[in-house]
Amino acid sequence: MILKTLQIVLPVIIIVLIGLFYAKKTNINTDTINKMNLDIFIPILIFYAIAQKLPNISILGYFSLGAVIVVFGSGLILYPFLKMMNINIRSFLPTMMFNNSLNLGLPLAMLAFGNEAMAMFIALSLVQVIGQFTVAVAMYGGTFNPLTLLKNPVVIATILGLFFNYFGVEFSKVIITTFDLLSGVAIPLILFSLGVRLSSVKFDNIKIGFIGAVLCPISGVITAYIAILIFDYTPLQENLLILFGLLPPAVLNAILAEKYKNNSSMVASVVAMGNILSLVYIPIALYFML
Repeated sequence: MILKTLQIVLPVIIIVLIGLFYAKKTNINTDTINKMNLDIFIPILIFYAIAQKLPNISILGYFSLGAVIVVFGSGLILYPFLKMMNINIRSFLPTMMFNNSLNLGLPLAMLAFGNEAMAMFIALSLVQVIGQFTVAVAMYGGTFNPLTLLKNPVVIATILGLFFNYFGVEFSKVIITTFDLLSGVAIPLILFSLGVRLSSVKFDNIKIGFIGAVLCPISGVITAYIAILIFDYTPLQENLLILFGLLPPAVLNAILAEKYKNNSSMVASVVAMGNILSLVYIPIALYFML
């Protein structure tokens, strides 16, 4: 079991580290590459996974409710604690609510549980993505435009994937091969870009960063188990929801905090410490799940 866990986690860690060290050495700018991945490769991966690899789309609806409980339940649980600690709510709380489900969750779900599990995990990621571009933006001080969400390629790909799955649309071998090749680009590029992003994060607030790195998975797992008690999930869905709850803060939090000038140094430290610490506790958690 230890060998199987390492076979899942080590490729993820290696690719992230390659991105990190390459960025340190070359001072690379991945903005264009990230945009290509978010606009093309990740949407194709999501569309293809839902349209062709998910046996039944009906399971996604109530499964996504589990993600709603994890995301917003984490905020409710931690709010009074943060008030007592006199920590800035508007900058710190989003890092606890919105996790790295696309950058880290999707690759881990696929490697640990297979393509069908990855397709199911998209239901959880979609909740996080929508919340990140609405609630998180508002908390960091920005304004939310509904049209921005409707234009999001990930949201569009999800809707189209559900449509094609529902009507049982079959693709030709040429189209399937094309989707296989394009979607295969997404996950390695996601992990590489995560490493690049982490290379530029500064540890200016190590203490608060460590607090966030600990609180994020604890609140996520607590709320994941609450959702499991409420809904009749399968063992696979339970494992995916626990994995979702364990994920560290999304790198996008640091980007939004910097964009809206909301305590970006603290947020960056929480994101960096959370992602680094997750490389320790997520393999341990996977060992007990598998």
